[in-house]
Amino acid sequence: MVNLINKLEIEVVMSTKDAMSLVGSRSKLYRMVDTGEIRKVEPSGLGFFTLDKYSDEECHFIILSKYYPKCVVSGMTALRLYELGDDYFDLIDVDILNTTNLTTSIFNVNRVSKSQYTEIVEREFPDFGINRKIQIYSPERVLFEAYKYYGEGSDSFIRALKRYRSKYLDIKRPSTQYDQIMSINKKVGGIIIQVLKVGDVSE
Repeated sequence: MVNLINKLEIEVVMSTKDAMSLVGSRSKLYRMVDTGEIRKVEPSGLGFFTLDKYSDEECHFIILSKYYPKCVVSGMTALRLYELGDDYFDLIDVDILNTTNLTTSIFNVNRVSKSQYTEIVEREFPDFGINRKIQIYSPERVLFEAYKYYGEGSDSFIRALKRYRSKYLDIKRPSTQYDQIMSINKKVGGIIIQVLKVGDVSE
């Protein structure tokens, strides 16, 4: 049983199956929950366990990276993590290929085509308590999420692009990033770049 606690100190989250492989049985596992040595990750029906010192939100992102490696953080969640949007999220927005099936109560799952499932990077977001690498779209790809969810010309869309320009764009040599944006989708990319080229923007 001590081995499970030591393992959770390192891995933060374990599934029922993985945890049972260490303690030997489901009854022993749930006895540890009853005694407060470990706890269930909420919502309790997920089938994952952690220690009290870890938040559910942190656990959800680790569950994502450890047990759902084909999921990519997208949408409002990605905008928030890159600090391009201010929207808070209850469920983590993720994209998967439209040939994949996935249903879970902690992710808002979007199925996308192969052409949209691109510009995927791995990185941490320590400011949000995410200290392990997760799969997420690049900042350039996330600009297209701003277009999709906020709409062209909206205040939130313009604000997201201004923040990208301030935080991520190499102002002196922007051509590489512009090419990257255009390679994702020329039509929408052109709209995005037109806004980014406005030099006198400010928050």
